[in-house]
Amino acid sequence: MTTTRREFVQRSAAGALALSLGPLAANTSAATRLTPAQLSALRSAVRGTVFTPATKGYSAASQLFNTRFNGIDPPAVVRVRDANDVREVVRWASRFDIPLVGKSGGNAYNGASTSSSAVVVDVGSLSSVSLNSSGVATIGPGALLLGVYATLARRGATIPAGSCPNVALGGHALGGGMGLAGRNLGLALDRIQSIQAVTAAGELRTCSASQNSDLFWALRGGGGSFALVTSMKLRTQKVRSAAWFFARFPKGSRAAALEAFDDLAPGAPAALTSLCTLTSGGATVFGQYFGSEANLRKLIAPLRNIPGASISVGTSSYLSLMTRWAGCAEGASVAQCENIKPQPFDASSIYVAKKLSSAARSAFVSAANTGATLVCDSYGGRINDVSPSATAFVHRNVRFSVQIVSYAPISTARQRVNSARKLIAKYGNGQAYQNYSDLDLSSPLQAYYGANLKRLESIKAQVDPDDRFQLTQGIRS
Repeated sequence: MTTTRREFVQRSAAGALALSLGPLAANTSAATRLTPAQLSALRSAVRGTVFTPATKGYSAASQLFNTRFNGIDPPAVVRVRDANDVREVVRWASRFDIPLVGKSGGNAYNGASTSSSAVVVDVGSLSSVSLNSSGVATIGPGALLLGVYATLARRGATIPAGSCPNVALGGHALGGGMGLAGRNLGLALDRIQSIQAVTAAGELRTCSASQNSDLFWALRGGGGSFALVTSMKLRTQKVRSAAWFFARFPKGSRAAALEAFDDLAPGAPAALTSLCTLTSGGATVFGQYFGSEANLRKLIAPLRNIPGASISVGTSSYLSLMTRWAGCAEGASVAQCENIKPQPFDASSIYVAKKLSSAARSAFVSAANTGATLVCDSYGGRINDVSPSATAFVHRNVRFSVQIVSYAPISTARQRVNSARKLIAKYGNGQAYQNYSDLDLSSPLQAYYGANLKRLESIKAQVDPDDRFQLTQGIRS
C-alpha cells in the first residue's frame, strides 16, 4: 500500500502560483481597517496575540491552506490563548459592531476562515486532547486530526474523522466529519456529547441534548455561523488495529471499478468503509475494515474480476493505518505529517442516492477526463442510521458522496471542477457536502442543508440576531 488517498487527490497539483480569485471569492467586500481606539481595546481585552497588516507575523497568521485566498487581508487576526480570550473578543466585537469569523485549521474550501471585513478568531491553540475513564475525549477545535488519532491511540481508542493530517477537528466536525471509519462509527459529529461555545452575546455555554439543545443541534452540521466553539466532548471507540485493502485499476477499467464499488460499498457490512477514486489515468478502490483480514478478502473478491486489477490486503495497528491514509512518509513524525505546504485548489461535490446506470458511469469517466479527480466516499451503515433531522447534517439517506477536486492554478482548477460537475450533477440528489464547499454553486445553502435550512435560519436569528459571525456561504439572520 504505497499510494494514499491524498496522493491521488493531489496528482494534478502544479504548485502554488500567483493566482486570480476569479469572479467569485470569499468574504471579499471592501477591506476594513480597525481604528487605533478599536485596536487598543482589542489588545487590552485578550492575552493572545493580535496581528494586523502593520505587525510582524501577520502574513503567516492570515494565510489559509488554499493559496487561492492569499489576496484576502483581514483587519486583524486574534490568536487566542483560551476560552476566556474567545469570550473577550466576542464582547469587544459587540461593543464596536465588528463581524467575526472563526479559524481552526484554515482548510475551509470556500475561504470561510478568512475575511476582508471580519476579524479572524484563530482558535488553533485550543488543541488539547484528553480522555477520561469513561471513554469520553475532550478535544479543542484546533487539534489536528492526526494528532488526535495519535493521542487517543496511546489509550487504545479513536474517533471517526477524516484522513487529512493538517485539518483541525473544529471545522471538520461542525460540518460533518466523514472519514474511513464512518460506516462503522458514524460521522465525527455523531459522536459529540456536548460542546462548549461562546455565543454572539459573549457567553460561554455548554450545549448538549439537555442544555441549549437548539444550538447543539445547529452546531452539529450547521458549521460556524452560530457560535465559536472552544471544546467538544466525543464518545471514543476502543480499537487497536484494522484490516485494509488497496486496489488499483488501469484507465480502461475505470467504469468497471466504479460499478464494482457501487455494487459493494454502500450495502457492505457497516464494518467496511471504502472509497473509489477516478482520475484521467486510472482508478483505485480502497478502504478499511473493523474485522479479520480473511473476511475482508471475501468481501472485496469481486474487485479481482476487473481487468488489470492489482490488489493488496493487510492488517495494521490503527495509528499506522491512519498515518498511511494521511500520506505520511515512512518514519515521519506526527508534526512532519501535519506540515503540508499550502497550495491552490478548487473543489465541489454531489451526493448519489440511487445506483448508477451505465450512462452515469460513463459520465463519471468523462468527468475524470477533464483533469479533475473524483473521490467517492461510501455512506450507509451507522451514517444512514441517523435521521436527516436528528442533527443539522441532512445527508443521511445516500449511497455515497463525490468530491470533485483539482489541485492546480485556480483558473485551471475551477475550469476542471466545473466541467466535471456539469457532467455528473444530474446523477446526484441535488445536495452537496458542506465540508467540500464550492463558491460556484448557485444555491449553496439549499445544497448543503436541504430540509434543515429553515430551522438553521430560525436558530441563527435567535442566537446571533446581529450577524456577528459572518462566514462565506454561512447561515445569516
